[in-house]
Parts: sequence; C-alpha cells; structure tokens
Amino acid sequence: MHLLKRYKLIASLFLLSFIGGIFRFYNLNWGAPFYFHPDERNITFSIAQLNLFVHQMNPHFFAYGSFPIYLAYFTGLIVDLFFKPQDLFVQAVIISRFYSAILSLLLIPSVYFIGKKIANERAGFLAAILSVFSVGFVQFAHFGTVEMLLTFFGIWFFYFSLKLIKEFNLRNIIFVGVIFGILMATKVSSLPLLLLPLTTIFFNSWPKIRKRKLSSELSKILFKTLIFIFVSILIFAAFSPYVFLDFKSFFSSMQYESSVALGTLPVFYTGEFFNSVPVIFQFIKIYPFLVNPLLTIFFIPSFFYLCFKGIKTKNLKYLLLDLSYLILFIPQAFMFAKWTRYMVPTLPFIYLIISIALVDLLGRRLLKIRFFALSAIIAVSIIFTTAYFITAFIKTDTLIEASIWAKEHIDNVDTVSEVYDLGLIAFNPFFSRITLFNFYDLDNAGAAKIEEVNYLISKSEYIILPSDRIFKTRLSNPKQFPIGNSFYSSLFNGKLGFTKIYETPCDIFCKITYFNDPTFSFEYTASVFDRPTVYIFKKI
Repeated sequence: MHLLKRYKLIASLFLLSFIGGIFRFYNLNWGAPFYFHPDERNITFSIAQLNLFVHQMNPHFFAYGSFPIYLAYFTGLIVDLFFKPQDLFVQAVIISRFYSAILSLLLIPSVYFIGKKIANERAGFLAAILSVFSVGFVQFAHFGTVEMLLTFFGIWFFYFSLKLIKEFNLRNIIFVGVIFGILMATKVSSLPLLLLPLTTIFFNSWPKIRKRKLSSELSKILFKTLIFIFVSILIFAAFSPYVFLDFKSFFSSMQYESSVALGTLPVFYTGEFFNSVPVIFQFIKIYPFLVNPLLTIFFIPSFFYLCFKGIKTKNLKYLLLDLSYLILFIPQAFMFAKWTRYMVPTLPFIYLIISIALVDLLGRRLLKIRFFALSAIIAVSIIFTTAYFITAFIKTDTLIEASIWAKEHIDNVDTVSEVYDLGLIAFNPFFSRITLFNFYDLDNAGAAKIEEVNYLISKSEYIILPSDRIFKTRLSNPKQFPIGNSFYSSLFNGKLGFTKIYETPCDIFCKITYFNDPTFSFEYTASVFDRPTVYIFKKI
C-alpha cells in the first residue's frame, strides 16, 4: 500500500511537471524576429560580442552578473558543434530563454521537496501545484533574463542554509558557499541573503552559547565560516572575473544602477514610481499579477500565522522561511524603483508559506471545508495563469498584430512616435516616414522643443504609441509631469486634433489577466514587454 501511494505521488508530480512544461516552453520564440524585451536584448548583445578564441571575454555589461552571460555563451559553443547558427543574437535569446524555462520547471519539484522537508508531504504538494499555475513563473520562463536563476538558486540557498542548523558540516558549508557565489555572480544585489547562513550558524551555536561552551567550538565555527566565505568568493570570481579585471566599468555600472533604483538619478523609465508607497505598492500593483489576487490575500495571514506558530512551537524552519522572504522582500520594496521583476525571487517562499499555513489550518477542519478551500485556491490559480498564457503567448504578439493592421489600414505618410520604445521596430519594415520624438522630456523641454513637437504634430497624419509606458506615467502623475499630462490628455480626448483608430483589443482572457485594464491595473513592466497595448491616432 505504501509503495502504491509512492507511485501515485511520483505520477502526480510527473503530471504536474508535464503541465508546467507546456506553460513554460510553449512559444519560447515569442516576439520573433524582433525580440522586444530590453533587458533580454542587453544580455544577448553582451553574449554575442564574446569570443573565447580571440580572448575577448569581457561582457562589457555589469547591470547583471556574468554568470548568466557565460552560461548562455558556452552553451552556444556546444550547440555550434551540432548546429551552425544563422544568427548569434537569435541563438543567444533562445538559449537564455531555455535556461529560464528549465529552471522555472525545476522549481516545481524543488518546492515540493523543500515543503515536504519543512512541513509535510501535503504542504509540499500544494506548493508544487501553486508553482505550476504561477503567472510569475510562466512569464519569466519566457524571458531570457536573470530572474529564474535568482529564484531557483535562492530557494535552494535557503534549504542548504537551513540544514546548517543541525548539520553544520563541511559539505553543507561548501554547498551554501557555491550557491551564494552563483547568486552573487548572477546579481550582486543578492548580498543581503548572506544574513541567512549567518543566522543559521548562530542558531547552531546557540546551545553552546547557553552552556558557555562556545570557546571550545569557536575555532571550528570560525574555520567553517571562513571556508564558506572563501568558496563564495572563489565561485563569484570564477564566474565574474571582469568585476576585478575591469573594476572601473563594474563600479561605474553599480553606481548608475543603484542611483536609478534609489531614485537619486531621474531616468525616463522610472516615472511611474512617484508617490508609490513601499509594501502597499507591491501588494496592490505587483503580487495580484504575479501570484493572483486570492493568493495575495491569503499570503498576509499565512505569513503571520507561521510567525506565531514558529514562536509558539519554537519551530525554526517556519521562522527562517518567513525571514528568508523578508530578506528578499524588504530591500527591494523600499527602493524608489519597484519593478515587478524584483519580486519574482520571493514567489517560491510565498507558495511555501501559504501551503504550509493552509495545510496546517485546514488539516483540523472538516473534510468538505478543506476540499472547498483548496479547490477554490487551485481553481483561481489555474484560471489566472491560463488566461495570462493565452493572452501573452498563444495569441499573436500585440506589436506584430498592430503593425500588420497598420500596414493594411494606414498610408506611409508623416507619422510621429515615441523614442526609447523597441516596439516601434515592428513598424519599421512597413513605414519609412516615422519621426521619433522624446516625449519623456516634454516637462524639461524649453520653448524650442515645445515648438518642435508642435511642428511635428502639425505635419503628421498619424501618431503611434507602441506601448503604454510613457502615457501611463504622465496621466498618473500630473504634478510631476504637467506638460506631459496635458499633452496625452489632449491626445486621448481629441483636443489635439487626432482620433483613435486602433487600440490593441482586450478579450475576456486579457480582462481576467489585467483586471479589465491592461494599462493601469499593475506596474507597467507586468505587461509592457510581452503584451503592450498599442494605440494609433489619425489626424481629424
């Protein structure tokens, strides 16, 4: 009977992984041949300019670590042995997306295993189901960026750090050091995670501290801690050598990225974060998209329940699970820039916290109540993830769809559009008379620039907005952008002399995914890369 139960469990996990694989691997080539994601393109350009054979391995890109860049590059060298690529850029995009998809898939059995170790099999299985039907995991499985690397290694870093409490041996120390080195080589903002193994080392030492026997063990603890630091630095240096060899470029990049994140350097792509309230913003504008609104609501009491239960029963596993979430959440939540991608590494912790709390609470309730509650949670997760999957990856890319519509319905005449938006490259094959204007700088522009935009508007027959990334921030923040707000308000209400002739249609799946409003419901990067809303206006 026990063996039969084990076979059923394995079969169930295999089925879940198969379903998760469909959601993650289908249409990995989305956006072809343009590939609109800017972070993805930055990483890919860095990969494409590497050349081991002429000793050019400087990534010349330090916004992220070198590990994902080298991983994709050396994978490409292996692929080249069997298939000669026609385009190195496209190859790098697909390889990067493949790694994101496979790591997103591996998160399913990972959260099951870790949930089982922390609590029990039912909690682990529920966490696995929630991971299968996770909008965040499905979305970032299709992006050739670093988020899935950070998420996958982040949850295993937690697990091996947790093992240090009872098994403070050299093997686990090395595992933790290797994973931390990879995390740092993927993104240096992983540094706060250092608090986790330090905390578990403290808990391992606490009984000896209470018995005043720490002095006899101090040398062992110090030695193993130094081994952890040494291994971490070694792995980090191996995967990010040019942090040291080209430190000037690395340091300059870190200064720029930190200034953008903290809001001390105003840039065009952070305009939406004015007046955003930390924590509240994440729970209103990010998590309802990444994990769905019902799980967002369930997570808050689940988090505090595990805190209470952990303190009451002295269960360090529960307390460290909550602590790990906070280590990942708090530094990102209180930055000026609050992009959706910052919250992705917290998702497996959210699923584990919710699953452990629900299984513990509902395990004491009537079978019918438990069945209804879990069915509702799983059903909502399936509905939101399926709706997003259809909207973003089954339907035609909205930019390509809009460009085809434009080719068939408008003339190749003077047209004005926005700068810094990769979406416009879908229109370039059909329209040669598009003038780009920096509408981001309207509020900082002098009289000459205002005259220039007025002239462009007067001579243009069409205005194309390839996405909602500019007008959303201008319409949402009239105090910060009074001129931009006035311009876009006049454009949409017709006072500028143009009428809307095209808007990306939003069907029932789109309405479910974005709460009936793909522009204003969530933080704009939730949709601007894989499902932007395109507008075309014609002069009246």
